[in-house]
Amino acid sequence: MGRRDFLFKWLFYALTALGFVLVQVFGLVHIRIWGVHPFLFPVLVSTVAALESAHESAVFALATGAVLDVTMSGVIPCFYTVAFLVVFFLAQILSAKVLSQPFFCCMLCGVLSIVCTDLLQMLFLNSSVSFSVRAALLLMGKELLLTLPLMPLIYLPDSKIRRFFHQE
Repeated sequence: MGRRDFLFKWLFYALTALGFVLVQVFGLVHIRIWGVHPFLFPVLVSTVAALESAHESAVFALATGAVLDVTMSGVIPCFYTVAFLVVFFLAQILSAKVLSQPFFCCMLCGVLSIVCTDLLQMLFLNSSVSFSVRAALLLMGKELLLTLPLMPLIYLPDSKIRRFFHQE
């Protein structure tokens, strides 16, 4: 793949991610079912990490985490950068060693990304504030149930980008 194709591929990934960020910020945060809303950001990172090579998707995970840390408050400073790096490592291990079917791999990585991000949030939150672990796990389950139907919508454009640029 040439330099121009490489730049266009990541430009398309960035534009797709921006589209989902806009959907999250202007649409999904206003949809509250069971007191929670779907959370797409970890799924964006895990899907790209499962589809692309380690070096390229690591940069994507770092950039996405840094942008979210600048624009959203986390449990600790740089929370999303740390969480998305963990999500990236899990997705890379699963896609390289465990699952060969991209769709199922991306769905499993998406589920694990939500679980991992929420568990890290609980871990860091527990060090500063007392809370009920049972309530936090219930909240994570609700968030996962709401995000699960949206995961294929993230996979479809990302897989088309991958197929388009890897068919050559």
